[in-house]
Amino acid sequence: MSMEIKHETNLGTEPCVVAWHKNLFIGTECGSVICLNEDLSPVTKWSAHEVQIFAIAANETNVYTSSNDGLLKVWTTKGEKVTEIPTSGADIGALFILDKELYTGDEGGNVLVYQNNNLKASFNVLEEVKDVVVKPPYMFTARDLYVTVTEIKPDQSKDRFVTRHVMEGRAPMRILNQSRLLVMARGANNLQLHDLSVDSKFKKLHEVKVSDMIVTSLTTSGDYAWTGGWDGCVRCWKISADKIEAVGDLKLGACINALVASSLNSVYTLLTGGRVILIKTA
Repeated sequence: MSMEIKHETNLGTEPCVVAWHKNLFIGTECGSVICLNEDLSPVTKWSAHEVQIFAIAANETNVYTSSNDGLLKVWTTKGEKVTEIPTSGADIGALFILDKELYTGDEGGNVLVYQNNNLKASFNVLEEVKDVVVKPPYMFTARDLYVTVTEIKPDQSKDRFVTRHVMEGRAPMRILNQSRLLVMARGANNLQLHDLSVDSKFKKLHEVKVSDMIVTSLTTSGDYAWTGGWDGCVRCWKISADKIEAVGDLKLGACINALVASSLNSVYTLLTGGRVILIKTA
């Protein structure tokens, strides 16, 4: 599979985190959110925080941002402020949207669940949450050494949970086709594929080395995944028959801060130095 750059722009500031929902929303080191359309032409820009944005998420109506000010802010997709949501006060480093629910993970180990910007449930997994993904009734949280699998039912209890499994792994991680979990191994060089079934004890199905250097970014669409990190190379993988298979790569020459897939063959890449690139596969 070939990979090529279709569009490119330079923001003039360091892009740190990214979210996709019909437009590209980029959180920067200076605390601003920059919105670009599909071909990376500018749509709007606004100041969200006074310091670097740690996490960003978007849906059809809102954009959510967090920073080391301990605040969670809600914006319209045009950059108009909606509200600030009360949090635990710890820095929020992970945001995840599932249907109408927003999950936040912070450095204090708290995962808070919000619906319509109101707190719905709160769980504490006892260690900093650098990434969180959810496939009901299971919530997966990760830091640097372990992935914790927690059974939660926010509609029934606001704080009760059961730890179902703990396995080696670290952020970032993503759910693939609602049946598999992709997560980085402890060393941040290998990508692991796990079953999402409690019956199999979330069995590891396959593991491959994806880089000689630390992988910072992982994104998925359909049966495809993309990885990137310190070595400045975006790699595309296909998950087939419970195997991770390499299908293409593209060297970009700068550290990759974040990736987000917008379709089966399109991935947006944030590079240190301000560059934002749209890569297409064929």
